[in-house]
Amino acid sequence: MHTWETGHYFANPSNRFWRLLEESGIIDANDPKLDDVMVENFGFGFCDVIETPGNDASTISRRDFTQNAPLFLKRIDNYALSMNGTLKRICFVGKRQWKQLFHPILAHCMHGKQSHEHRPPNWPDSLNGIDVWILPSPSGRAVLSNEERVSPYHDLACEIHSF
Repeated sequence: MHTWETGHYFANPSNRFWRLLEESGIIDANDPKLDDVMVENFGFGFCDVIETPGNDASTISRRDFTQNAPLFLKRIDNYALSMNGTLKRICFVGKRQWKQLFHPILAHCMHGKQSHEHRPPNWPDSLNGIDVWILPSPSGRAVLSNEERVSPYHDLACEIHSF
């Protein structure tokens, strides 16, 4: 709910997301307002397949994902086109939103950069050259060690800072 109230992703002070970004080396400041400059500074930003307030993704049905997927794909297509080729990557925080874009739903996927050959149906052509990353959820509900949680973020940091 903090995200909706403040207009900034992961704005709840107890959320570990910004600490993960800092610990991994992606950013060097713990400020939720950084989501406003992430694309400009790092070539990626945040968006949700389904834009609705809440903190429990398990309450979102398969039907909700199916209905919202075309809107999401159009939204990121428009966004990528408006950026004139500067969008370098799309990062999903947690696996569920990415897996739900496929028909049938992906049974599993790994954290980290995804294969360019494996994209959901109706994936916009403008996004074909853009990397897709699946990052672990910062939620304590995701049962991972700190090393497992930070590792994909660290890999992303290495790629961001290699340019």
